[in-house]
Amino acid sequence: MSSEYDVLKDAHRFLRDDTSEQPRSWAEHVARNYESGLFREFAVCDLKHFKSGNLALRWRTEDEVLSGAGQDTCGNTRCKRHSAEAGSRKRPELKTLELPFAYTERDEQFSALVKVVLCESCCRKLMWKRNHDKAQAATLDDVNHHPSDESRASSRLHISHRPPGRDARSASPRRRDDSSRHRRRPSRSPRRRDTHQD
Repeated sequence: MSSEYDVLKDAHRFLRDDTSEQPRSWAEHVARNYESGLFREFAVCDLKHFKSGNLALRWRTEDEVLSGAGQDTCGNTRCKRHSAEAGSRKRPELKTLELPFAYTERDEQFSALVKVVLCESCCRKLMWKRNHDKAQAATLDDVNHHPSDESRASSRLHISHRPPGRDARSASPRRRDDSSRHRRRPSRSPRRRDTHQD
């Protein structure tokens, strides 16, 4: 025999069409009764797995609405600024975000825009995966497709294979040992030519 909680877990919908007809089964009736007590203006979230890009959302309960949790305080249930007591000392700067939330119910994909109120540090957690992926893509893009990297690599090879004694300012190679082996021939220009012969 299943408990009421198990029945509720099976029949619950994150968003239920209000125009549909009356509940057909007891399980659907229990789920609709529970859902009628939820307030769907703002959701509260759990950012435990923010590095993988996954988050859990649920609607606020009546107690949370009355205390202002998730609207006047941070909507992350794991944040120290989530409880109303923490919010009464010094109110943190909060941001209202509208998130595209994709989820699966009964092997069907759904998506909805959900409003969440988060503090600055929880906003950074929420955007961490996206920013991390962008930074990695930019780094890979720079390494793989940056045209100056290839020219730098080829110039490094050219410099490293330059024969010893090559002057970096001139393109012609100079050999250090050439001066001892070969004597420089006299110039054959008319100015330097000797006029008398021996």
